[in-house]
Amino acid sequence: MAEPKKEEYKVVQRVPFWLAVALTVVISIPFGVFLGPFNIALWSSFIAWAEYFAFGAVYKALKYIYTLFPLGALWGAISATFVNYFVTYLHSNLILNVVIWLFIWVAIMVYIMKYHQNFTKYSLAYFNGLSMYLAFYFAHIGPGVGGGPLTGNPLIDPWILWVWCYLSAILGGFLGWLNVQLTLPKKVRIP
Repeated sequence: MAEPKKEEYKVVQRVPFWLAVALTVVISIPFGVFLGPFNIALWSSFIAWAEYFAFGAVYKALKYIYTLFPLGALWGAISATFVNYFVTYLHSNLILNVVIWLFIWVAIMVYIMKYHQNFTKYSLAYFNGLSMYLAFYFAHIGPGVGGGPLTGNPLIDPWILWVWCYLSAILGGFLGWLNVQLTLPKKVRIP
């Protein structure tokens, strides 16, 4: 006796993808332009948006972006705090401190990857978190351009940058999800 034929479905986009992407970009603009010192760095958000698609453009991708991106950025914030302390208060050499503290904290960052498979399976978000944080830090991203309302305190500002880096990931994940929704996807049965 033959098994009943299993119905198959496909998803069709009722709005073309190219148009949905363009609309998503336009929707993102106010977050990077009209919030004054609270602007979010859209270029960093677009990295997380791309991660959403790299992880399959499904809702569960947000879980990996929203956990691993800030964890990766955390290692940058810890490094920056040590660098700032040694350079500002102990008058140590900037380059030497960047090399030492990044070496230490990136080594720890990578070492702990062996303890959970998601660190390697979704390493794109983990390493993008670090790279985006380092971009914020070394480019001196500040108020109005996506770095948050910095205080001028060398021990607090690395953490404000970390929060704004994380906010950029939250926005980026949302933009990825929104991009898919703007295509007005519809499940249709394959005849």
